[in-house]
Amino acid sequence: MKKYIPLAMFIVVASACTTSPAQNEPRNVRAGGFQDQQNAEVGDIQDMRRTTLQKQGRTGATGAVVGAVTGAALGNQIGKGNGKKVSTVLGGVVGGVVGNAVAEQNSMVNVPGLEIVVRLRSNGSLITVTQEQQGRDSYYIGQPVRVIYTQNMAQVLPL
Repeated sequence: MKKYIPLAMFIVVASACTTSPAQNEPRNVRAGGFQDQQNAEVGDIQDMRRTTLQKQGRTGATGAVVGAVTGAALGNQIGKGNGKKVSTVLGGVVGGVVGNAVAEQNSMVNVPGLEIVVRLRSNGSLITVTQEQQGRDSYYIGQPVRVIYTQNMAQVLPL
């Protein structure tokens, strides 16, 4: 029984290190969230500023493979007979998951963005949308725009 304690500790520590990609992706969210499937409103830009967003970059299988090999090697050090086989497989699986999560976390890249404050024509309220700046984007204060909502995300587009 004592020989499985290091494996259990490894699994607990490894599972605490993982994050879901959704937590790391930049989101353009309207304050309070928006639950409709898709909706659009018209407004005018009141203010804007340049900012930097983090976005998921390209990831390969290298992190998962290195993690799996390392985890299997560590798992192989535990137990004898069938227990050793089980710990090797579990170590490989957990190592692969952890290695992939670390690779995804390290692949985040900075991209230029815009924080745009829009006064909605429907009710006069102000909302702020932060979105990735595309090379062709040309926004200016006073410009009429359309704010498109999809679930809890928003995007500002010129009219």
